[in-house]
Amino acid sequence: MMNPVQFVKMMRGGNPQKVVMDMMREQAGNNPVMRNAMQMAEKGDSEGIEKLARNLCKEQGIDADEMVNKIKSQFGI
Repeated sequence: MMNPVQFVKMMRGGNPQKVVMDMMREQAGNNPVMRNAMQMAEKGDSEGIEKLARNLCKEQGIDADEMVNKIKSQFGI
């Protein structure tokens, strides 16, 4: 797993969509949730991905909106 600095460098240096998809493929392995997320991403099903992410956050007791805001602030968005 790469750290956030490595991730940002990769995103700036190439195709962000390819970087994310490559990372997802690497992590998918035998994980059915990751495979499902990857299939949705390949189909362009952003609504399905958001629902999946929100459900995963909810299962872990994480506020999805708060998490998005934290990620955005880390990237200066």
